[in-house]
Amino acid sequence: KQWYQRRVRDGLKVDLNPVPPQPSVEDMALPMCEGKDELLERMLQYRVDRVRKHKLLLPLNKAEMEASQASNPWINRTLHAAGSEEGLNKLKALAKKLGVTVGCYSFAVLFHAIAAVHIRREGGKFPQEGLPVQHMDVVANLRKRVKPNPGNVFALCICEIAIVIQINKRTTIFETAREVSRQVSIADEENHFAMFHKVKEAMKCSPHAEELSAKPREERSEFVPSNMVVYPGQTNFSWGKVDSIHTLGSYWCPEVTNQVLLFHAVGGKMSYSIVCCDGEENVKNAGDVFDLFVKVMESDGETVGENTGVMDLVKIRT
Repeated sequence: KQWYQRRVRDGLKVDLNPVPPQPSVEDMALPMCEGKDELLERMLQYRVDRVRKHKLLLPLNKAEMEASQASNPWINRTLHAAGSEEGLNKLKALAKKLGVTVGCYSFAVLFHAIAAVHIRREGGKFPQEGLPVQHMDVVANLRKRVKPNPGNVFALCICEIAIVIQINKRTTIFETAREVSRQVSIADEENHFAMFHKVKEAMKCSPHAEELSAKPREERSEFVPSNMVVYPGQTNFSWGKVDSIHTLGSYWCPEVTNQVLLFHAVGGKMSYSIVCCDGEENVKNAGDVFDLFVKVMESDGETVGENTGVMDLVKIRT
């Protein structure tokens, strides 16, 4: 749009030839799903096993959730924070040192933050029986992953991959980051992002369809992170500078997930947002995880080290 406005302003020629209609992104991705029947069965079985075994660490207060949804549509709560340029520089340097992306490191931090707040709620000691396995759906834009690249096409198609992590008392954040990176690499290699919509369709036709749909929406997914990477728009204007940009969700939760965590770099520093259900307990759980997540992401080097694990995060006060 800005390119078009500049050319009109400068009296330059503008090519108004329309781009021919394109198929949906899901259809563009179908060739990437060919010959993937075994993978489809495996991903479908994962969803069945998850419905049967998944235990949330910070379940919603259902009474608060229902009260907050009395109006139609209901309104979610959004919390936000902004980081520093120094924090982002150290974050990128740390991710590079670990050999992972900032996204993979951030997902590891979130896994540990959720576990730490859960342990605080249970008295501050690591449970003798251990922590339940954590499952997290990571969202992405399928358009960026379609092969071959369809070219100059404006499109958005949300897809997900699942990451599964077991945190023990001695599991470090760095170990989890490398494990997350390993799982994301496999998902990329096997085209899990492209398979997402085929799995959703298969779930509807599966012999387990009733079981898959019977689980209450607030018990299906605890946190969904979205790493929006870098804000691509203009931030410097004649009237001032855009310092941070935050994402507001109106009624995402708990339809999509119980909490949605979004973050990206804006003007050389991170902007963080979390969308959650309203209510004192629900907002406190989301807020405590959010504060701990931001604290670790913006670590000055003293908060997080090679041996930092979940019990270290339990002790951190934000």
